[in-house]
Amino acid sequence: MKLTLEASLQRIGQMLRERVAPELQSDFIAQSARLAGGLLNICANWVDDAAELRVLENAAIRALLGEAATVVSGEWSMRLAEAARSADPGLKISVLDAENHRLRALLVELHAQVETLADSNAKATDQRIWQLLEDIELKRAPRE
Repeated sequence: MKLTLEASLQRIGQMLRERVAPELQSDFIAQSARLAGGLLNICANWVDDAAELRVLENAAIRALLGEAATVVSGEWSMRLAEAARSADPGLKISVLDAENHRLRALLVELHAQVETLADSNAKATDQRIWQLLEDIELKRAPRE
């Protein structure tokens, strides 16, 4: 097995839960070791998923912004269309996060605008935004 950060964290977590915790005399310390092992697994999964989650999120936000460019007009429509055509500038987590924040800021502006419109396209966009936000949060939930 290749030594990677996520594999190392998982192995250390497993060792804490399965080998160290059972040998400890104090129930409190043993439970703390098991908890630390579980947290290391969550961190390992975060490392493994981090880039993929952000790339997929950014693509989903871009797709929605592209669809919404037809709902609004003028300069705002052009800004959304431009954002929809953009690409992630790199794969470092910090770079992906910066791009995610930029796209989310546009999404928030869009959401505020479509909530003021009464037509069915605006209402459908509003619902798609809420669904996208829910999907993003569910995918980002920690897993062990």
